[in-house]
Formats: sequence, C-alpha cells, structure tokens
Amino acid sequence: MDLGFSPAVLRAGLIFYFLLFASLVLRAYAQAWLADRFGDPTPRDEGRVTLYPVPHVDLLGTVVLPLICIFYLQPRIGEINFFLAWTNPVPINPGSFHHPRRDFLLTQFAGCGMSLLLALCAAVGGGLLYRLDPLTVEISENLIMLNAMLIVLDFLPVPPLPGGALLKHWGWISEEAYWAVARWAGLALMIGFNLPPVRWLIGVLVGIVQVPFLIILGAVAQ
Repeated sequence: MDLGFSPAVLRAGLIFYFLLFASLVLRAYAQAWLADRFGDPTPRDEGRVTLYPVPHVDLLGTVVLPLICIFYLQPRIGEINFFLAWTNPVPINPGSFHHPRRDFLLTQFAGCGMSLLLALCAAVGGGLLYRLDPLTVEISENLIMLNAMLIVLDFLPVPPLPGGALLKHWGWISEEAYWAVARWAGLALMIGFNLPPVRWLIGVLVGIVQVPFLIILGAVAQ
C-alpha cells in the first residue's frame, strides 16, 4: 500500500512523533508529580503519577492530530515547525494545595519546566553523542525544536494553556471568563495556527527559545 511518503519522509516523521510523544508524556508526569508534592492526592488517586504512557494519552491530542500535523507538512528531520498536541488533562484540586494560588500556577508550568530540562539534556547529550556519530545531531536538534515549540505554546495567553492561567493568577481575567474562553480555545488555536502571520510569529519565537540550547549543543560538540 502506497501512502505517498518516501521511506526517508516516513522515517523522519515517525522519529519526530516518537520524540514528541515521549516529551508529552514526561510533561504530563511532571505536572502530576508536582501537584502530588504540593499536597494534592488527586493525580495519584487517578493513576497519573506514572511514566506509563497510557493514562496520559488523549487519542485526538496525543495520537491523531500530531500525526496529521507531522505528515501533512511532509517532514524532513529538523524542518518541522508546526504541530498541535496535548495529553489528557491532569486532574488537580487546588483546594488541596498547601498554597492554593501559588501551587496551582506552578503546577501549570511544570510541563514547561520539563521541556526546558529535556531541551538542556538534548543539547548536552547531543553534543557528546555528536563526537561519536555526527548523524545523531539531527535527533538532538529535533528534540530541542519540539520542546521549544511546546514552551512557546505554554506561554500563549489563551486559557486553558499555562499562559492563560497566568492571566487568571494576575487577576486580568475572571474565573468565569477563563473557563468561557477555555471551552473554545482548541478551535481558536487551530484556526489561528493556519494563519500565515500567526505561524510566522510562532516560528520566530520558537527560534528565539532554541538559541541558547543550540549554542550549548555546539559548544559541547566541539
């Protein structure tokens, strides 16, 4: 059966998807783990404080939509610059936190912290592996790029993304407005990311976030 993809395109897309899948699961785990550490038993009770991927997987956001985004763009390793992906939301009860407002905000950005850690590991580890096999640098750059993309998405001021939670934390939008916007956020993001100016801006921001990690990668690889 001919899917219309060359072996190189199929390989590149599947590698990218595997890296994205692993990053998404680790981000969800980080949020569940931090909420548990802050005193909320809900994620542990729901089986989310685990690296086993199945509880974190959302069929649409973790499987279907990312694969559509990746293969629709006809990927070449290192050239994918747009995707939409998410996991099952981590169930959190802010009332159980030791410091509800602060801890809720920190848990929202736990995934961002994990992406920073993954990008740093990719930069250092990729630089070391480059000395053994220069071809591995493509995978390292891919991991840095996709986590830079996830970081940029985290800071978009759109509920229920962490950036939207930040607006609520600062009192710039009410609780009611936050959830009203969150209901339509997925559709709004899908439409927005198909607008060339929005995609260009996101690409610029992703490029900026990548810079320090690529510098580290280059320095370690020398």
